[in-house]
Amino acid sequence: MISLSTFQAVSRLSPRMVGYHLKRLARNKLAPRRPEHYARRIDRRAAGVPPLAPGSLSEQSPAASMAQAVAAFYREEYRNHIDDAARGRFSFFGQDVDFGGPATIDWHHTVAAENDFHLWRMKLAHMGFICPMLIDGETLHHEAVAEMLAGYRAQARFDRPGCFSSYWFPYSVSHRILALLSGYLIARRQDALPAALCGDIEQFLRWNVAFVEENIEHELKNNHVERNLAALCFYYTHAADVPFGLKRRLDRDVAGIIRACILPDGLLAERSAMYQGLSVMALQVFSQTPFLSEKTRGLAAERLERAKRAWSFMTHPDGEIALFNDSWFGEVPPAHSVIEPARFDARELLPQAGYARLADGGIFALLDAGPIGPRWNPGHGHADFLSAEIDVAGLRFVTDPGTYQYSTGPRRMYERSAQSHNGPSCKGLEPVSYYGCFRVGRLAEARLVEAEATDGRAVAGELQLPDGLKLRRELQLIPNGLAAADRWQGVCTDPRVRLTIPHEWEVSGRGQREVVFLREDVRVRLEVLRGRIADLSTGQWAFRYLKSSDAHILVLEPEETPGGADLSWRITHQINVAASTESASVPAS
Repeated sequence: MISLSTFQAVSRLSPRMVGYHLKRLARNKLAPRRPEHYARRIDRRAAGVPPLAPGSLSEQSPAASMAQAVAAFYREEYRNHIDDAARGRFSFFGQDVDFGGPATIDWHHTVAAENDFHLWRMKLAHMGFICPMLIDGETLHHEAVAEMLAGYRAQARFDRPGCFSSYWFPYSVSHRILALLSGYLIARRQDALPAALCGDIEQFLRWNVAFVEENIEHELKNNHVERNLAALCFYYTHAADVPFGLKRRLDRDVAGIIRACILPDGLLAERSAMYQGLSVMALQVFSQTPFLSEKTRGLAAERLERAKRAWSFMTHPDGEIALFNDSWFGEVPPAHSVIEPARFDARELLPQAGYARLADGGIFALLDAGPIGPRWNPGHGHADFLSAEIDVAGLRFVTDPGTYQYSTGPRRMYERSAQSHNGPSCKGLEPVSYYGCFRVGRLAEARLVEAEATDGRAVAGELQLPDGLKLRRELQLIPNGLAAADRWQGVCTDPRVRLTIPHEWEVSGRGQREVVFLREDVRVRLEVLRGRIADLSTGQWAFRYLKSSDAHILVLEPEETPGGADLSWRITHQINVAASTESASVPAS
């Protein structure tokens, strides 16, 4: 019998998404039974994919800058690992695997840290490492690429369990096209590749393009379709011809995915700073794709400028991204290594996305007051409603718990929950319901509201729940610090705020209503003005995939009021403080 959560999720799908879901289920069931038949189907389609145009390899090609823009997302990540890759050794997410050589790579390999969602294997299938192997490598690396491509075609069969969720996942294939083609175009312009390898690469690319054309992920929409379309537009920009029917479909689908998934303020609808970087890459491709209509290219160019600003908006002073929703460091390059930093006032908003930003006097804060994600597929969303990330003197202080992994399990469930985040919450109350790796049943949506403070240096958000409970948070810049006011209106069991603070901050003193933290030469005093400190313990957070880091967990409880509860707390800081003079600044409780 279908569960309520499944019914809620399915009811939000469009007829088109349902149709593509059924198509995918049929492929996953039938292709493994007759893998040779399905391979011939892709072969026939690949035979109709036009080859790359000779003019596309010229430095004077109008699309020459496109390859550089795409390669930037792969080259820096893997440039220092090409020697290992040439020997069949790979390290993704801190998990090292040695296959013994490039020809003996097991494209179906899994690591023990994952169970039902194998992102390590998908990362291998992206082949992002081939991009710098072609551009920056030598004979050793080019020979290894030839062996990898031959080994892949021989081993990556359609009858292997899980192939369509790993090396033949259309998302992975799209990354493979983007990485391989960008590296190939740049290396060919450098006249650095042997002719035989060029032939192998071009044939391999056509086969991958044919697979994506056959399997665009309209059932998932969001960044998956964005990646599929970017790969196809990138290839056909450099192809000898673009079939008329395909040209029309791509124009329609590109315009549709931009309007649906890139909000007017520039952030993608999934509200993840990590996936935002990939949206910037896709919009760069769309805006330069010559066969798209002028209207679609204009839409892409307009959203590209806003998307760049939004990516910069979601970047901390340390150069790394915010961790709201599914995000971690290292999956995309730091924003300001790819784009120019944007300028912001002390108070800025992304009104459609529901993010607010405060920055001044050594304080940086981001407040999440938006929806869980797009209604049709909020799979990357977390219940981080009214949560904040707060930096002091360029150092992360109050953090999001992060994303340790995608695999189904207690940690994935907990990291997505309201209980793990630092917004005002109630013990055991979850605004949304989750099941599996990505599915979401019941939805919720916070919103930005007017702050009570009238100095123009404050932001606020509210979350209204169906049972009448309303949660509210306001953040305000103050001299040398930040003030927070949390409010619960309605019935709430055990209201609380749970703050995650990286373990690099040493607890140098604690009182009944305040804790002093010290890191390097920065002292931070966290004071509770209304309410109390309920607990200070140890826990974990994850700013890199499959890697846990220690943290302090500080639990604050509000003061009861008629009809609810209120909590007021503030952070103030001082720089150039010697640890020896601060250890006794707050009496131990």
